[in-house]
Amino acid sequence: MFSFNIKLMGFKIEVIKKNNIDKNGKIMKKKFHSIVFMPILFLFVCFHTSCSQEFINDIVENVPLVHPGILMTGEQLDLMRDRINNEIEPQKSAFDTLKNDSRALKSYKPDPKSFINRGPSGRPNINWNEAEKDAQACWVQALMWYVTKEEVYAENVMNIMESWGRSLKEIKGSDKDLMIGLMGTMFMRGAEIVKHTYPKWRPETETIFMDMYDKLFMPTLMKRVEHENNWMSSITESLMATAIFKDDPELFDLAVYRLKIYLPTNIPFENGQPAELYRDLAHSQQGIGALVQTAEIARNQGIDAYSWLDNRLASCLEFLGEIIDTIDTKQSGFNKTSPFPMGWEIGYNHYKYRMGMDMPWTKNLVKKVRPEGLRRHTSLGTLTKGEMDNERPVAISHWRLPIAYTGAYYSHTLKRYGCTSPVEWVQDAKTTIPSALNISCNGQVIGNVEADPGVYKVILKSSGTSCDPVSTTYYLPVKNLFPAAEVKVTDPGLWYEYRTPHFDTVPGLDSFQSIETGTTSTFSYSVAKDEKYAMRFSGYLDVPVDGGYSFQVGTENQSRLYIDDQLVVDHWMLDNRARIVWDDFDSELGLKSGKHKIVLIVNNGNYERRNLYGEFPSMRNLFEVRWKIPGARSHVPIPRSALFNPGSF
Repeated sequence: MFSFNIKLMGFKIEVIKKNNIDKNGKIMKKKFHSIVFMPILFLFVCFHTSCSQEFINDIVENVPLVHPGILMTGEQLDLMRDRINNEIEPQKSAFDTLKNDSRALKSYKPDPKSFINRGPSGRPNINWNEAEKDAQACWVQALMWYVTKEEVYAENVMNIMESWGRSLKEIKGSDKDLMIGLMGTMFMRGAEIVKHTYPKWRPETETIFMDMYDKLFMPTLMKRVEHENNWMSSITESLMATAIFKDDPELFDLAVYRLKIYLPTNIPFENGQPAELYRDLAHSQQGIGALVQTAEIARNQGIDAYSWLDNRLASCLEFLGEIIDTIDTKQSGFNKTSPFPMGWEIGYNHYKYRMGMDMPWTKNLVKKVRPEGLRRHTSLGTLTKGEMDNERPVAISHWRLPIAYTGAYYSHTLKRYGCTSPVEWVQDAKTTIPSALNISCNGQVIGNVEADPGVYKVILKSSGTSCDPVSTTYYLPVKNLFPAAEVKVTDPGLWYEYRTPHFDTVPGLDSFQSIETGTTSTFSYSVAKDEKYAMRFSGYLDVPVDGGYSFQVGTENQSRLYIDDQLVVDHWMLDNRARIVWDDFDSELGLKSGKHKIVLIVNNGNYERRNLYGEFPSMRNLFEVRWKIPGARSHVPIPRSALFNPGSF
């Protein structure tokens, strides 16, 4: 028996029966998997509550996705239906309004088309209105099914999916990517609810629809978006919704990474000012609404994106709320607009009722938009979330803990909201507390991880004099560290390669044809001689201790950073909106102490400079490569002493 932060003991033979789902979301033949060695994981945390512990004999390959779990979980759907049936506001009035909408009728019939074409400002506009209406109806009919339990609504959802799955062959036009972002999430919301709650769900419906969806929607959802900010957030929402419907954990992780990029891209200022503010308020609200909905989806899957960047989404809601409610916007440089039904209710429900935050401007707008209508995909927040968590927050199935690395130090503080009882420990009779575990009374778990790679399931019981006992499930991913290279390099600095002209497309890691090479002490523009060029810096990074390292790259140019041939920072975009918030997100990699290969490719000339400057003059001539080492609170420039020159690879 071992005693450390994560304690493994015992053996167990267990047979697990599960559905295998392929990358296209299709249910494959059920298989039985024998797990011969089943570690038992103990994790003890001292909340500002009383706690007891129980051991859970479960380790899985990936964190499971919750179903239904896009914008609404099963428990949230139940609560919405109960509030409607008990005539509780605001759900009652919102449902009364919705059920009279043409998209909510039992007799609803889809109008599928073979192609959709929409250009700038809606010109041309061929079949887009019909497609958007049917996508909205897919979601609305699913909500009607769950509230009424009348089968006709669930059958309507499948009919919509099958009709469009068989008919749609092409989506084109300059607004193609935006249309896919707006439609995708609505199709997925409706399909997710019916698939997991309607006993007569037809697998062939999924096959028909997803064959079309994979061909026409997925290429757009998988690529990096280089357009307006509201496009970025809408496509990210659809990507995350699709990952859940497909039950694809890797695709979900990609959507989370995109959200980390596009949240600060859409809200680059700490005061909450959105990037599209001086374009107009309608597009600003549409983009932020999609981010709010994506944060809600992420939360349903155990990731608290609402809190990122010091609750920047909350700051943005308040910023927009004040402008829309009080300021003469014509004098401020943009046109006055009415509140857009963008998910004000969803954000307000979270920050006000789950978190206890004062949101006065958002509260004012919630009163004005009630009930939020059905417009685009940022709507129906009153019905689905309005005051839903007022009396008690709806429990989340599980939470995801930050990645731990085998053999490395781990530290994380857990929180439980809505309970302020004094600390009182209650030991579960089935367990013993390992003496070597370091536990702090603020809920911090610290120690060295010696568990094998995998995802560990942990259940913590907490209770207090002012709150009910709660059992909370956590999933802790454990990964191996990347091993250090077996090299002997002592010369400081980096090897650089220089070429002109620049790359018009993304180069491969090993496809750099240079016209000049040499050595430099660090990452720098000093070797550049032309207006349009590309540079590649190569070397070894001296990692001081085992653990998780995160990296940031700040430059006005396109750039890609690789560690041990792993792409960790990707700023290879024509549009510079993500690069201006380079220090608001990072990428982490687990590294063993020692030398690790580092490569940075910089491309100057293949982007639009006009998007960089103005309000971001600090981007001019910026060139910083930062890291955050284990135990540090912030990123700092990689010191020259940590860089070693290999001569060439």
